[in-house]
Amino acid sequence: MMRITNGMMMNTTKTNINNNKVSVDRLNTQMSTQKKITKPSDNPLIAIKSLRLSTTLSQINQYYGNNIKDAQSWMDVTETALTNMKDILNDAYRLAVNGSTGTLSDEDRQTILTQLKSLSSQLYAEANADYADRTVFSGYKTNSTVTFQDALEASNAKYEINEQLSIDDMQTYTYYANKLDTPSAGEVQNPAANQVGTPQEEVLKRLRLAYNKLSNLNSLAYNYSVDTSSSKADGTTKGNVTITADMTGTASSQLFQWRSLRKDSAFTYQADANGQMTGASLEDMNGYKLNISSKGGFSVDDPSLTMAVRETTIGGVTTRTYTFTDEAGNTAFTAQEADDGNGTKTAYVVDSQGNRVDLGYDANGVLTTVKDSQGNSINTNLEKTVGDADDATITVTNADGNVAMTAKAAPVDAQDPTQGKSYELYTSDKQLTTNLKIETMTEQEFNDYLADLAADPDTVSEKYKNTIIYLPDSGEMVLGNNIAQTMASEFATLNVNYDKDGFTKGETRPEMYFNCTNKSDFSAANHITYTNYDEDGNWIYQNINYAVSTNQDMAINTQIHDVVSADCYRDMAEMTDLVQEAINAHTTVTNIQEMIDSGDYTADDQVAYLKDCLEKAKKQVAYADDHLQKVYGTQITNFEKYLSRVNLTITDVGSRGDQLSLTENRMSNQKTTFTELKSNNEDEELSDVTIDYTSAFTAFQASLKAAGKIDNMTLLDYL
Repeated sequence: MMRITNGMMMNTTKTNINNNKVSVDRLNTQMSTQKKITKPSDNPLIAIKSLRLSTTLSQINQYYGNNIKDAQSWMDVTETALTNMKDILNDAYRLAVNGSTGTLSDEDRQTILTQLKSLSSQLYAEANADYADRTVFSGYKTNSTVTFQDALEASNAKYEINEQLSIDDMQTYTYYANKLDTPSAGEVQNPAANQVGTPQEEVLKRLRLAYNKLSNLNSLAYNYSVDTSSSKADGTTKGNVTITADMTGTASSQLFQWRSLRKDSAFTYQADANGQMTGASLEDMNGYKLNISSKGGFSVDDPSLTMAVRETTIGGVTTRTYTFTDEAGNTAFTAQEADDGNGTKTAYVVDSQGNRVDLGYDANGVLTTVKDSQGNSINTNLEKTVGDADDATITVTNADGNVAMTAKAAPVDAQDPTQGKSYELYTSDKQLTTNLKIETMTEQEFNDYLADLAADPDTVSEKYKNTIIYLPDSGEMVLGNNIAQTMASEFATLNVNYDKDGFTKGETRPEMYFNCTNKSDFSAANHITYTNYDEDGNWIYQNINYAVSTNQDMAINTQIHDVVSADCYRDMAEMTDLVQEAINAHTTVTNIQEMIDSGDYTADDQVAYLKDCLEKAKKQVAYADDHLQKVYGTQITNFEKYLSRVNLTITDVGSRGDQLSLTENRMSNQKTTFTELKSNNEDEELSDVTIDYTSAFTAFQASLKAAGKIDNMTLLDYL
């Protein structure tokens, strides 16, 4: 039997007292903090679960309290601006309806003019709507307004702009020859020397650029698609031919380009004005591009790709293997080039998806053939022509070996050698001579051209049938009959590269709509290039995505490109110009009548001159009113399209707003749920802990009394 001493009893009692005291302290802390633990060691399981719940709740609070609220505010600003734009376009639509009636008074025309100017200004202002100093319609360029707001910045701005136009942009437009102004006193006093022509309508085909008051026309590219479909299931169905007239030098020259439109092995082939290949390039699905030199060798422009070259010589054949890898070490392209030193050279390229392109060279080691992985090929056959110059015939062949297109460089136009060479293009059923003759005319030169056209329409039309007249003052391109017909029949597009030096306050910035380069800074190193379209002419969306919940991002921005086209701004400006022209025409009639009634001009020849001017001015008024009515009638349709586009955008923003509201409700519910879970995991029920505390404190008091009795025991207590 074990002997129990007073010391052992006291030690046990002290331990129990201490344990009871710890329990009282713990429960007292829980009662004060209403928390189950104060440090992880109190209960590691509760601590780990609490940490996880806190992290999740923190994320939910970020989504619910910040991201969603910020996104809603951004979209609210966007929707308000869109609604205002809709109202502005509705007003412009009503003005177009009023202007198309043909029963306008002087007061009506002045009212339309004033309202149009105001509406244009309002439309520009809404386009610059911002949220927290970030422009909502400018894509990634949120620190830039859609339009120029500073007059000095606008006037100093210089841009090189690339604009693509299609047959949908081609318009039948009426111009007027022999425009008449109020004659001066000197002209009336010498009528014989100042005879005026009769105003006359000239209906022409035009393409209107996004801006007026332009500078140089740098290049013009004519594009159309060629069908290369074959019996092969995965054969390339289309390719794109581009003939480019380059006007940056002293003489215009034309360049040829073929571009395969098969995205998984798209290649581009380029030839000079003589039809000789100058190089090629291959693109893969990751967007990487490999440049293929016409005389051998490969390179890339992307700095993220690294090139390694390995050279071996076996049996007199030198083989170079090029490997291009990305930053992650993945192979983007593998290229191999073999040369036996005796004029025989072959090469091929394989992209990251395993698509192979074979390259062929002539005896001089110059690249002449490219064949893609679908079996379509393009090759150059050199010929000797008059003057011993090297010209070439370019042939595109599909996978069945059938010729889809042939291009041959034509001689320089002897009558106009500055235009360079043209290309004669042949498809399976037709021949197309693409000779991009371009002539730049000032406003006065174009007026003279219209006068000549009115006087001798057959001769002038024949002379300019293959010519594109570039009008930098008005920002228009007037097409000769042949060019217009060819473009329409081939469903062709034009890529126009031009300079604009100086803008006005309120004009849209080119980077909002086009591929362009800002050259405002004198130093070329500081020029900024903006790319909004890819090489296939597809718009590159600049979505600003907000994380609104776990694994859910939402695009909260809308680009001005999707809301209002550049044509809308031009249409409103043209409507303003037309009503001003009509006002001016009526003013001219009034002024001439006042000159007749004044009695200042009494000589018979002077009176006859003024009456002749009055008759022609009245004819000009009839033309101006009729033109105003017809164009405004056309604008009714245009503004219906603009309104439809804005309404569609409003619907899209509203749909995304509804989706955001649903996400907000879900986040609110999740916040409540996880807050409750966190509370259940961490918080103590006050009533329960109070009872536990009272029990523990009672036990603690009892243990103290028991210990006191043990400490006072003597030998007599055992007797």
